Amino acid sequence: MKFAVVFKQYGLYLGFALLFGLGLQSSACAAQAPPANVHQAATVPQQQVKTVVYYFHGNMRCASCKKIEAYTKEAIRSGFPKALKNGSLELKVVNVEDPGNDHYVEDFQLYSRSVVVEKRSGNKREQWKNLDRVWNLVRNKTAFMEYVQKETLALMKGA
Repeated sequence: MKFAVVFKQYGLYLGFALLFGLGLQSSACAAQAPPANVHQAATVPQQQVKTVVYYFHGNMRCASCKKIEAYTKEAIRSGFPKALKNGSLELKVVNVEDPGNDHYVEDFQLYSRSVVVEKRSGNKREQWKNLDRVWNLVRNKTAFMEYVQKETLALMKGA
């Protein structure tokens, strides 16, 4: 409450002081400014487009759950080393039972331990896919890895 009263009383003075100060600074630097016809790059960075591959698990983990995690890691690391290195692809292993991670269950409509591929633009989720066939393919490592890589690549390309 006190801040609002002080701001009303002194805000106008502060505004004039800033405006006057900036005016002096811009006129003093006018000789150093580039010509008006020179194209300058935008200073606002573009939002980074990133693909994230998640493996979601809980506290209790069976042999198949551990195998799905291992195969997923291997598929992503062997299939996309450059994308992992440059940051356009990220691999995250998340325990949905840890405090603060329960939102993933609703975010991705999880009903079991899952591999999910998500495409993000900045902090915004663009699209995602739950790779529900991983449970059917867990006994066939080659088919599992091909499936995860194919689906990851499709989302990275926006398909």
